[in-house]
Amino acid sequence: MAEPTGGSGSLRWLLLGLAGLLIGGGLLLDATAPEPDEIAPAGENLVLQEVTAIRVASLPAVSRARVSGVLEPRRSVQIFAETRGPVIAIGAEALDRVTAGLELVEIDPLQAEVAVERAGAAVTRAESELALAKSNFDRRTSLAERGVASTSVLEDAENTRKVGMAVLRDARAELKRARDDLAKKTIRAPFDGVLRSFDVDVGEYVAEGQKLGELLDTRTARVTIGLRDRDVVAVKPGQTVEVHVEAYRGEVFAGTVLRVGAASDTETRKFPIEVEVPNDAGRLLPGMVATVTLEFEEAGERMLIPRDATIEEFGLHSVFVVEAAPAGGNAIAKRRRVEVRPMPFRPAELEVVSGLESGQRVVVSGARQLRDGDPVRLRPERAP
Repeated sequence: MAEPTGGSGSLRWLLLGLAGLLIGGGLLLDATAPEPDEIAPAGENLVLQEVTAIRVASLPAVSRARVSGVLEPRRSVQIFAETRGPVIAIGAEALDRVTAGLELVEIDPLQAEVAVERAGAAVTRAESELALAKSNFDRRTSLAERGVASTSVLEDAENTRKVGMAVLRDARAELKRARDDLAKKTIRAPFDGVLRSFDVDVGEYVAEGQKLGELLDTRTARVTIGLRDRDVVAVKPGQTVEVHVEAYRGEVFAGTVLRVGAASDTETRKFPIEVEVPNDAGRLLPGMVATVTLEFEEAGERMLIPRDATIEEFGLHSVFVVEAAPAGGNAIAKRRRVEVRPMPFRPAELEVVSGLESGQRVVVSGARQLRDGDPVRLRPERAP
């Protein structure tokens, strides 16, 4: 028999060598493999994942939110001089409490009084001239009817009467302006309040349009807070709230929701809520920090679960429900699809709309490491 030569012979010897190695390896594995009775039953040394679960139940849901803000006065006005002249008297100083109608500043009225006198005299003169013009017009009209006076004479009399009427209107307007200027010489408080600032003194010459001070209406205090869109829908005007002020620890002030913003702030994306608090005693001062507590109880009962207990994928939510262990076995975590929705003022919780029943245990810690059907060991159960 001829010996193989060339490349085909080498390939044949290589294949024969590989076959020998495979056969030898198989014999070695067979010799070292354990006996069937030495193999441990499946699951005997299984490491169980330890999880925390709560037992869900439908309970009355009370929503609550605490938001801080800064107290502001009910309203404030800037006090300006509407006329010019030297100040001859003042009725208050900065930080004083004042009542409506109190005289704050009196500016020298001498020139204004003279202007009123002159304007009054001009009105009297205009009234007299108009009366004479009317009498003359009536006489010329009577003569014209009898054919004694010409038409041109009658027209002159009528024109004189009209001019007299215009002069009187102008004189009366000037008198009204002079009286208004005289009234502006005295500046009075428009409402009860506190003078935040009042920068004027006796002898000072003030100009028209000069700022003199600022008056705050503190009969009620107001605070504006911001809420997210999911929370603002639960707030209505007239709703009562509690207000806590850092300066009066432990004391609660009753407030009312005055206005609910119809649009969010462009920077914070929160909706403004204006709260009003009675302040007859004047204890709540502008600038104090206040915390507003909004609370309401929805009708009926709600099943709530922690937001961290849910797994969201593609807009769908699911949870792991712990099912009772079979006899001698381990508890099983089963994945369940649930429908949930956010709760106002409770950002850490979700309301379960469907998918769960009262009494079921839901995994709240370690859910993201689980797979459907995994055996688990429960930590001590805690209340929902």
